[in-house]
Amino acid sequence: MTALREELDAFERLQVARALDAGQSFGDVARAIGISRQAAHRRYRDLAGVELPHEGEPVGTRRLVVTSEARAAVTLAREEASAMSAPAVGSEHLLLGIIRCRAPITAAVLDAGGITLADARRCARPTLVEGAPPPPSAVPLGTDERPRGVSAYARAVFGLALREATKRGDGYVGVDHLLLASLEDPNGGACRTLFELGLDPEQVRAGIAG
Repeated sequence: MTALREELDAFERLQVARALDAGQSFGDVARAIGISRQAAHRRYRDLAGVELPHEGEPVGTRRLVVTSEARAAVTLAREEASAMSAPAVGSEHLLLGIIRCRAPITAAVLDAGGITLADARRCARPTLVEGAPPPPSAVPLGTDERPRGVSAYARAVFGLALREATKRGDGYVGVDHLLLASLEDPNGGACRTLFELGLDPEQVRAGIAG
């Protein structure tokens, strides 16, 4: 029952993140799930207007640190989002950053699937929101003109990476956790990109988790 509750909570967060990316308000979210607007804002305010941690910052109350490889993947994801003229980092950009950072575990699995960076860039697809890609978010850029913000959906994915690390008993959030989390939702940008490449995301997840 505990595991089922955790899965349902993760699923709900992803759906709320999609709604926020699509321009829905906390009031809309509250009406959809049957709670007050104040309760919805309290529960999901971390999904809007936030950034991924910078170097050396712990993640959440569990004090799991982000590895240097994972931080590199996020930095590279920002570069990919900028190259695609995206105002915020999505899970499809995170996948590209993971490919570029060449962490041993994830690189081995993706290489075995025949994934190349050039092909992944060509096949990159955004997260589906109610059957259609989300509109660009009005996220301000940093002074270096790279997208420093992340979409609400990508923030939810990062939260799932924390959950993956905790579930596996690791004391850090690494690139493998980021990839596992980014492939949890078949309608997410990372999953849709792998589908476009002809690779089953579940096989990738199994290769990383195994």
